[in-house]
Amino acid sequence: MQAEILEKLKAIPAGWQRRLYFMGVLGEALVPVGVRPVIVGGNAVEFYTLGGYATADIDLVVAERAEVDRCLAAMGFTREGRHWFSEELDLAVEIPGSVLAGDRSRVTEVEIDDRLVYLIGLEDLIIDRLNAFVHWRSARDGEWAEQLLALHFDEVDFDYLRCRAADEGVGDTLQKILSGLEP
Repeated sequence: MQAEILEKLKAIPAGWQRRLYFMGVLGEALVPVGVRPVIVGGNAVEFYTLGGYATADIDLVVAERAEVDRCLAAMGFTREGRHWFSEELDLAVEIPGSVLAGDRSRVTEVEIDDRLVYLIGLEDLIIDRLNAFVHWRSARDGEWAEQLLALHFDEVDFDYLRCRAADEGVGDTLQKILSGLEP
């Protein structure tokens, strides 16, 4: 990793902003091989809640895992089990899957210093949290689904969200949450 980029990353306070900037750097390094990693999980929740949610790592979905592994190793990350770590940057990366749970055309693109970062779409992230709430009985994920809906109520594509919720078996739960949010 170039010294200038490394110093810029170190200067950004640890947290979601540093992780997003790093993802811009990683994404830029992967452009030549046609790889586009998508941030999912807690870091995506943290982005959409502007830091209201806190996580410690970056979860990615990418089909070309070997390319990302090669790139992370070249950037000085070390692999321990499922995670890649950089003590120098205070960053951790995990690739929990190769298939995005949602619609790739709904991925959110964010530009950071002329670099693109990709995040799971808002509605698909809400479905992810609803699935965790209903199927894994994670009350916190239900609260985050509600928070995401409340924060972005005017931006949500409710037709898409309701359709996905019905397909995932969480439609009733979505409707209960919406009933509490609607004026």
